[in-house]
Amino acid sequence: MNTKDIEQKEHINKWVEKGCKGTSIAATGIGKTKMGLMAIQHILDQDPNNTALIVIPTENLRDNEWPDEIKKWSMSKYKDRIDIQCIQTVYKWKNYDCSILVVDEVHTTLSYEYRNLYENNRFENMYCLTATPPENDEYRSYLSSFAPIVKKTDTLDALDMELISPYTVYNLAVSFTEDEVKQYNKYDILFNKATNELGGRFSAFQNATKYKTSSDKEKAKWANIFYLSMQKRKKICYNAENKIDIIKKIVNKFPDRKGLIFSESIIFAEELQGALGEECITFHSKMKLKEKKNALKTFGDGRTKTRLISSVKALNAGLNVPECSLGICAAGSSKALDNIQRKGRTLRMVEGKEALYINLYVRGSQEVKWVRKRTKDEFNCKWIESINEIEL
Repeated sequence: MNTKDIEQKEHINKWVEKGCKGTSIAATGIGKTKMGLMAIQHILDQDPNNTALIVIPTENLRDNEWPDEIKKWSMSKYKDRIDIQCIQTVYKWKNYDCSILVVDEVHTTLSYEYRNLYENNRFENMYCLTATPPENDEYRSYLSSFAPIVKKTDTLDALDMELISPYTVYNLAVSFTEDEVKQYNKYDILFNKATNELGGRFSAFQNATKYKTSSDKEKAKWANIFYLSMQKRKKICYNAENKIDIIKKIVNKFPDRKGLIFSESIIFAEELQGALGEECITFHSKMKLKEKKNALKTFGDGRTKTRLISSVKALNAGLNVPECSLGICAAGSSKALDNIQRKGRTLRMVEGKEALYINLYVRGSQEVKWVRKRTKDEFNCKWIESINEIEL
């Protein structure tokens, strides 16, 4: 067996040792989907009446990635005993019973609403998969209550085992336009004023939530100003005009690379696609299913000119295009998990490939803090001021 096979087998063995109930933390490149199928095969082979449910967060995973992996690993003979559903559907189910539940990207299923999946149904065996433990302490505790971690293989482990391509992360500064500076400063001042009125930065968020619908009009006013100014400030950062020009320069600097560009706004994603032309297609939640399938097909087809996808969250996980070696985060949150998921799309092992992942942030804005927080554990991360500092 090769290194990947051995690592996958160790995960499954640990899961079996724990009574076939647990969670594997495995970075992109380890082969989480195959591990999930190995667990399913282990259970389905025990009894011809056993059935499996796979729960995933996106339509792409449901309609493309998991079915393709079932065929790839010669498990089509089980297809009538395997159901694949999105969490948005199954959390509403009650009294459902099956032999094994496999949850892909389990961190997306731990909200109080989605927990109904686990609490209103019965699963004899359970295998959960994710690239990193939930950042929220309460979510992490809840997951441990029914599927404790059995084994962890993080990105550095995968790199050491040569299961992913080597990579470098760059955090690249961008400037606001003059008008954006004025707008940002306006809402930043309002945000800081509201923060002070709500008890200071350590209490403001909690008090804003508490007072948003308060009968005390003064408190309710500042709570709503707090949320409004925070959202306005965030939107200005997310959609900063100069980011489009910088992205154009980056993709032109690397004309032979397939790449993914992540943003937080459909408007920005579509404006970016327009600026990049036929080399780029968009992918977001408002597209019809047929449009999404065509977009992914076009991107994966080496005969077309399309080498870039401008995506809004929908491809944070589950896209498998090994040739993809360029990732650009035009806008993102402070969550390390989002960073790991997005970066992982570019790290699939290809001989000779060295991936580049670039976070854009606006100088002097809240984005500096967001990028610093989500990349604080990156082992090979460089803060730069110009694309000329990006080395091949």
